[in-house]
Amino acid sequence: MTVLLRRWVVGARADRMLTNSALLFTTSALMAAFGATFWVLAARLYPAETVGVAGAIVTASDTLALFAQLGLNIALVRTMPRSRHQAADFTVSVVVVGSAAAVFALGYLLVLPHTAPRVHDALAGPWVGALFVGLVAATAVNMLTDSVFLAIDRVRSYLWLNGLVLGLTKCTLPVLLAGAGVLGLYGSAGGAALLCGAASAVVIYRHLPRPSTLRPSPELRRARGFAGAGYATVVLALTPQLVLPLLVVNELGAATTAYFFVSLQVVALQNAVVVAVGNSMYAEGERHPHRRTQAVRRGGVTMAVVCTTSAAAVWLVAPLLLRAFGQEYAAEGTATLRVLSLSVIGLGASYWAAMRLRLVDHAGAMIAAQVIGTSVVLTLSVVAVPHGTTWVAAALGAGYLVGGLAGYLMSRFVAPLRDAPRAPGTGEPGGTTGATVGAVS
Repeated sequence: MTVLLRRWVVGARADRMLTNSALLFTTSALMAAFGATFWVLAARLYPAETVGVAGAIVTASDTLALFAQLGLNIALVRTMPRSRHQAADFTVSVVVVGSAAAVFALGYLLVLPHTAPRVHDALAGPWVGALFVGLVAATAVNMLTDSVFLAIDRVRSYLWLNGLVLGLTKCTLPVLLAGAGVLGLYGSAGGAALLCGAASAVVIYRHLPRPSTLRPSPELRRARGFAGAGYATVVLALTPQLVLPLLVVNELGAATTAYFFVSLQVVALQNAVVVAVGNSMYAEGERHPHRRTQAVRRGGVTMAVVCTTSAAAVWLVAPLLLRAFGQEYAAEGTATLRVLSLSVIGLGASYWAAMRLRLVDHAGAMIAAQVIGTSVVLTLSVVAVPHGTTWVAAALGAGYLVGGLAGYLMSRFVAPLRDAPRAPGTGEPGGTTGATVGAVS
């Protein structure tokens, strides 16, 4: 028995997908733990109304930062392993993503008076607005570095920086800025992202060859179409995260938004596990395209296990988890948290199907599947929000399931996933698109 266990451990350590998934999961666990601690401190130090508005701003900032990736985070995972100008690709991507984030943040500020007056009041004033724009740009660059760490297979550095440096900074600043209101809470989250993003960029440049040019590589330029399709799917997937807090705060008030937002933070670890497994599966499929179907099978099984077990665990301990934020959070948010924990099963199905389609590089199928899922989420949420946040959580899970089913069917019948052929006599794959052999169901 001991020998078998030792062999299993050795085999697991040799499997890059499982190793990177474990490192990504550990990082996500640390980020979720520090994130929960951050919001526990917020709930103890600030009124629920302040937490609700700050939560809406943090969600908007993270969503805008993800919008600003422009698909480059996805494209870099595909192209950097084969790029001849890795440092130039990273530098150009940082400039583009940071600039796009600033533009999106400014646009968000301009529409706030008409969409969310309470949030606008918290961000009113030129200096506060400039701070918001700068921190959104910093958050976007920090998110971009996450993908680069995975692309260059430096996930351990990602663990140290995002798992520890980001979390410790994020949990220290709210105490130092206690009494600063909504801006203090948001500044804590954004300031931590600024520090971590700068440190991550320094570490990444240390692991890249010295740049000989600032011109991006041919591989990255050729991936523009793929990046565009990936970006469209990401924007569609993130739209509910931007819209739902605004729906809740406008329909149900700031205090209810705080209970809803805290529940979202509790299930953040579940969501992070889904993303970690899916991203590791995708990176493994891109590094070894002749073994895509094997990576997808292992990723699907892993995702199914972690989604169902984590949903059951959160369902059982939901009141205890929320009690850490305060008795009012446990009283008002337990039902919502339980439904959100189940919605992660739908998220797992949706993300797994999305990674299948991303590996195939079929733009139409990628976008169509996400359009279906997002449309269902938004339609059901608009209908559900007058009935409370529990129904909004159910709408989220239903939309994920529908989108996942649509993506899976497309990856079976419209754009089948196949292994790339090996180049004759080399043992290496001869192509990078889903092509000839080994279709997976």
